[in-house]
Amino acid sequence: MQISVGKILSLLIALGYSFALVHWGGVGSWKGCAGLLLPLSFIWFPEEIGNLTGYFDTGYVNVKTPGAIICFLGWFLLVGIPLLLYLLMHRSAGN
Repeated sequence: MQISVGKILSLLIALGYSFALVHWGGVGSWKGCAGLLLPLSFIWFPEEIGNLTGYFDTGYVNVKTPGAIICFLGWFLLVGIPLLLYLLMHRSAGN
C-alpha cells in the first residue's frame, strides 16, 4: 500500500473531526469518531473494497466496483456531507 497525499489529507481531516467531536461532544462522541472509519476505509482501500463480490446479507454482488467510485464515495462521506449540512444549517439560520 502506497501512502499518498490524499490518504494523509483524509487522515488529518478525520483527526480534526475527532478532536472537535470529543472536545465539544463529550464522552458519547466516540460513536461519531468510530463512524469516520467507513469513509477512511473507502479512501484508503478503494480497490480492495471494490473487488468484493459474493453473497452478503443484503444480496448477491456479482460486479466489481471501480476503485475511483469507492474513493469518491469516501470523500463525499468525509467532506461532502458535512459541508452540505453546514451550508443547510447556515442557510436556515439566516432566514
